[in-house]
Formats: sequence, structure tokens, C-alpha cells
Amino acid sequence: MIRMSRRFRLGLMALLLWIPFGLTSLAFSQGCTQCRDNTAATPPATRRAYRHAIILMTVTGGSLFIASVALLRRNR
Repeated sequence: MIRMSRRFRLGLMALLLWIPFGLTSLAFSQGCTQCRDNTAATPPATRRAYRHAIILMTVTGGSLFIASVALLRRNR
């Protein structure tokens, strides 16, 4: 088995993790027409509330995921 230095392993791991995140700029949302039409018919204040709700749901889900991974790693 080939022995790799710690610095090389960390660099390789960072590169492998960076590749999927670097390619996400090519991804587009599905652009559901029903959602777009319903949102377009609402006042600007409601659209801002939708945007804030999306951010809140993303942060909440991400923090729950990170917390569960941290707990699982800690109790390993």
C-alpha cells in the first residue's frame, strides 16, 4: 500500500470534495411554472417572505444535518 503524507491526503480530500461543489454552477432549478405563476400573482412583500422562508428552511435543515453528523462522530 502506498503511504501518503497527511498534507497530501488532506489536499486530495479537499479536491475531491470541491469538484461536486464547483460543478453546481451548471445546475439549474426546474422552474415549475405553477409555482412561478402563483408567486408572480402575489405582492412583493409576500415574495420577500417566501425568499426568507426558503433560506430559513435551508439553514434549519443544514444545521440539523451538521448536528447529527457531529453527534454521530462524537459517539463513535
